[in-house]
Amino acid sequence: MMPYLKVGPIIALVSVAATVILGFINGFAMLLSPRLFLKLPGWLRAQGALSERHYGSGFGAIQLRIVGAAIIGFILWVAYLAFFQQR
Repeated sequence: MMPYLKVGPIIALVSVAATVILGFINGFAMLLSPRLFLKLPGWLRAQGALSERHYGSGFGAIQLRIVGAAIIGFILWVAYLAFFQQR
């Protein structure tokens, strides 16, 4: 007899994994180069109303790098709490 496979948890895990992967890619691109982030394909970036004119260089680029570092830091913090902290 085959064990009953619940689809709900699988969909939830795939959704969480996709969100984390896209967040990490966006955060890394923001941190590495704001212009690179602003040139990512539309289906990959979480750009919103950001424009290269305002956030491609200068203080806007610094802001974008800070946000990228915060996103990566948050993902790593949650991963640490989920996998490495003693319960």
